[in-house]
Amino acid sequence: MRNILLVFGVLTASTMAFATVAIQVLPNRGAHITMSTIAGQKIGNIVAQRVDLSQYRGVKAQLIVDRFGRPDHILVYLQEKGIHRVDFAAIRLNGQFRAISNALPYQLQAVDIAQQSTPGFVPKCPDPSVQFISFAPNDNDFEVGVATDVATAAKAAHLKTVELYRTAATHDAYLNYMTCPNLIGNFYDGDSDPSEFVTNDGVISAAEMAALNGAFRFKVTNIWLACEAYNDPMLSAVEKGAAAQKYAAGISDLQIGPSDQAGKCTMIAAIQGQPMKEAFTACYQQFDNSADVWGFGGNGSDLFGR
Repeated sequence: MRNILLVFGVLTASTMAFATVAIQVLPNRGAHITMSTIAGQKIGNIVAQRVDLSQYRGVKAQLIVDRFGRPDHILVYLQEKGIHRVDFAAIRLNGQFRAISNALPYQLQAVDIAQQSTPGFVPKCPDPSVQFISFAPNDNDFEVGVATDVATAAKAAHLKTVELYRTAATHDAYLNYMTCPNLIGNFYDGDSDPSEFVTNDGVISAAEMAALNGAFRFKVTNIWLACEAYNDPMLSAVEKGAAAQKYAAGISDLQIGPSDQAGKCTMIAAIQGQPMKEAFTACYQQFDNSADVWGFGGNGSDLFGR
């Protein structure tokens, strides 16, 4: 777990002036919480008091409640500058909605994952004809542009393509489309750690990917701009649990920019019929550098859609 950059003391006007990112307050669907504007502002203020916002390119906050429905902690998403990585912190709360801890490094627990979607949610394909997903959850023109370029190539190859960007890139929508029976391609441009990857409204966990239980049928190629997602538990969840045809993601952190171009190049080449391992090697050499360590594997054909 990485060090979290903290700010101690009371929020001041100068602190707010130096803040370089806004805090996105996320919904809590599992606990049926409707976040009022006042409550959202209070969560934002608590986070701003305890995290040096200037150190991150994005910060999100999500209220997590205990089994009695009482505020327990704020789950803080810390999107690292320059790389496709998210770290997590937690700020503990008392019953009066006051912080009783600083922002401490945190590993998500079952209670956090359970509150990402409505109770009883089971992924279901909304359109069985869908063949390709392009997913970019961050409000970032570059990442959305990369994903759009990939989607354009998929559509040019006459693949039924769904594009989920920014606020449309939700937890439930992504999992729903990943169950579609004719899916053959899945491109992700966002942030992750080895256990979760970011959606616009929260995270999807390795356990949720494993629970897809073979939905990819060794017929879906996944290329993810995602730091350390080619490590367990996410690696096994995608390659074994979901049964990916091919899966590429970061073993190390991946730099925003070079890795996006390499991932885009690889997916477009695959869609156009080039052997995928060969295409990945060529695209990596052309666009990326040795600081980015990728994993590329899977138990299916080396030809896209076969």
